[in-house]
Amino acid sequence: MSKRVRGYTLWYCLLQLTFFCARGQVNPSTAFYWENPYYINPAFVNTEASAYFSLSARKQWLGLSGSPVTVFGTGAFYWEKYKMQAGVKLLNDKIGYLNSTDVSFSYAYTLSFQESFLSMGFSWGYQFQKADRGEVLIEDETDPALESLEAGKKKWNMGLGVEYIVTPSFRVGLSTQHLFSFFKKEDAVFGGTNYVYGRYRTRILGRIFRPSYRTSASPTTYDMEWGLCVKQTEDDFQVDGVLSFYLNHPTQREKFQFSLLGRSTGEFGFLAGVKLLSEMKILCSYDYNMRSLKSNTKGTFEVIVTYPLFPRKCVADGFRR
Repeated sequence: MSKRVRGYTLWYCLLQLTFFCARGQVNPSTAFYWENPYYINPAFVNTEASAYFSLSARKQWLGLSGSPVTVFGTGAFYWEKYKMQAGVKLLNDKIGYLNSTDVSFSYAYTLSFQESFLSMGFSWGYQFQKADRGEVLIEDETDPALESLEAGKKKWNMGLGVEYIVTPSFRVGLSTQHLFSFFKKEDAVFGGTNYVYGRYRTRILGRIFRPSYRTSASPTTYDMEWGLCVKQTEDDFQVDGVLSFYLNHPTQREKFQFSLLGRSTGEFGFLAGVKLLSEMKILCSYDYNMRSLKSNTKGTFEVIVTYPLFPRKCVADGFRR
C-alpha cells in the first residue's frame, strides 16, 4: 500500500482514515483460539500434554490490497508436580503500512477439587507499533507529522484470566486481554478485550456410549464438541460459536477434525485438521463475511501447526467424555 502525502493536513486525514479502517483489527483475532485458548486466556492449561507449541498465520480479506496479515506463535510448559504453567506468546500484525507486535509471558497456577480444576493466570507483555517507511512515499521530508510516525508507540500491557474445568468434558473461562488499554485508549497498540466462553465435548460413537461400534477390527471412536464465546471490545459485542467433530485413532486423539464456525458479525466458515507426523497437527480454516467488503474480498484464510511434547496416553478407548 503506497501513499503520497502533501502537507500536514493530508497526513492527518490519512492517519485518521487508517485508524478507522483498522479499527476492527486493533485487537487481532484468530479462529484458532478454539484449538488453543491460550491465545486469549493465560490461564488455559493443556490437559493432554506437558508442553504445547503452536504457530499460525492469518490472511484477512483475501484479494484486498493492504489487508491485515497476522502471525501468532505460542509455547506453554506445565509442571504437574508444582501445578503451575509458564508460557510465551509472540504476535505480529501488519495492516497497510502499520506494523504492530506483542511479546508477552504468562504464569498460571492450578487448584484441584476432586474431579474439577481451577486455573488462574496472568500475562505481562511489551507492545510496539511502527509505520513501514518503505511503504510510504513522502514529498516533504520536513513534515512535522513524520516525527510521531517514525517514533511509533511502545507500551507495556497485561492480561488476566481464569478457567474452570468442571469435568473432563466441560470447561468455562473468563479472560481480559490488554488490560491497560481500557484506561488509555488513545495510546493503545492493541485494544482491551474481554472474553467469556464455554465448551462441552461428548462421545457420539465408540466404546463409551455405543459398545457395539467398538470391536477389535474397528477400534475408532468419534467425538463432538460445542463451543460458545462472547467477546467485548470497547462498546462492541460479538458472539462466536463452533461445532466440531473428531475421529480418534486408538493411538492418537483427534486424528481427523472438522469444525463449523459462526460469528454474530455475519461471518461463517469451516476448519479442517489432520495429524501427520507423530502428534504434529496441521489445521486450515476459511471464513467469509456476508455483511461487509463482500464485493472486494474472498474471505479470510488461516493455517496453524501444533506440536505437543510429552503427551499423555491416548484415551480414545476409555476417556470419560
